[in-house]
Amino acid sequence: MPNAVYRAVRKRCFVQMTGYEPVGVEQQHRRFIREMARFQKAWNVQGSVAPPILSADGAVASWAIETRGPNWRVATEFHWFRWDDFVRADAAQSDWLRFPLGVAALMEFILNGTVAKYFMVAWRYAGFFLSPVVFILGMMWASIALTRFAVIHLGLPHHMLLAPPLWFALFVVFRWTFGRVWHIRYALDDWYFARDLIHRVRPGLEARLDRLAHELVRIVRATDAEEIVIDGHSLGAPLSIIVLDRALKLDPQLTGRGKQLHLVSSGSSLLKLALHPAAGWLREVVQRIAKADIFWVEYQALVDVINVYKVDPVVALGFAATGRPVVKIIRIRLMLEEHTYRRFRLSFLRIHRQAVMGNERRYFYDYYMLCCGPIALTDRVNSPDEAVAAFGPDGALIACAAADAVPMAVSAAEPST
Repeated sequence: MPNAVYRAVRKRCFVQMTGYEPVGVEQQHRRFIREMARFQKAWNVQGSVAPPILSADGAVASWAIETRGPNWRVATEFHWFRWDDFVRADAAQSDWLRFPLGVAALMEFILNGTVAKYFMVAWRYAGFFLSPVVFILGMMWASIALTRFAVIHLGLPHHMLLAPPLWFALFVVFRWTFGRVWHIRYALDDWYFARDLIHRVRPGLEARLDRLAHELVRIVRATDAEEIVIDGHSLGAPLSIIVLDRALKLDPQLTGRGKQLHLVSSGSSLLKLALHPAAGWLREVVQRIAKADIFWVEYQALVDVINVYKVDPVVALGFAATGRPVVKIIRIRLMLEEHTYRRFRLSFLRIHRQAVMGNERRYFYDYYMLCCGPIALTDRVNSPDEAVAAFGPDGALIACAAADAVPMAVSAAEPST
């Protein structure tokens, strides 16, 4: 191993905000355990995950994690900051309401110039935005074409009162078939939620963000963990920034008392929101976080079309570079076995979610290493190759150059996952 100095973490506090997914506590916990098994196999380590514990109001789900190698052990306090109930509420609405609301949200982003900004800052993301528009227009065109074919070639009555109902029926059929395959309904819900978040009009959302900010303050004050990490993925990335900003307003000394806060963004949808003309309040939040005493890293991937690529979000919003976030480019293909990647590469949602799932190969970006690995986040970011080389084939830490990096002794008890 190269002569790298890194600090070993024995206890970590990890706060997670996931993206726009209707995934409840039990499903999220099962997914965490399933993906952790990939991590354990890739790094030849062991781990155990305790059952989830819900807060009294259900806004936070927490569980304890223990990971270990031959000469190290890490205990992780995992806190999942929930907003999946808002997503499920969207999914429960009638399509007769959801579809026009989603289309209206898309049109707002187009007409107010936000999409033009996407093209200027990150054209790949602009292409992602246009995909549901293209699918909807395609379904409309196919419905019209089939209606014309039926009227002209099948001898159906050529009457202006009959053609519109036939066109609409065909469009509904496409909507419920190809629209499901292309996740049109999900995409429209996502954009409609983003529109509500920008305008701060979603009932209950502001109160939830305030509630999570208070919970973050409580967690940071109470924990004795050596490292505190707030991780936001996808739409959870801007939400985590908002919650952190509100927590710092509640307690401006939150980063004091010898506690360093770390912010991780992956697959971030921050610019999706912050480039909107009505998101001035969010741009102010980003500016404050970029100047705060916080270690902020953002991971971006080329093949993940739902994130921006090679873009400093702070600079893209017109602010001076502060070195926060540290932008790191990752290659999702190197995280997975080749046959797995080939199977998933055309599923843009699955590729997008890899940032919070288990790796099959050892790679410098590994969600579970960030969450419950023994190397400090700053050292992992600053010396990524060394952080991979620090582990032997048997999962042991090969060397610890720092005085405070002496690995913990491991008990002989066999953990269960």
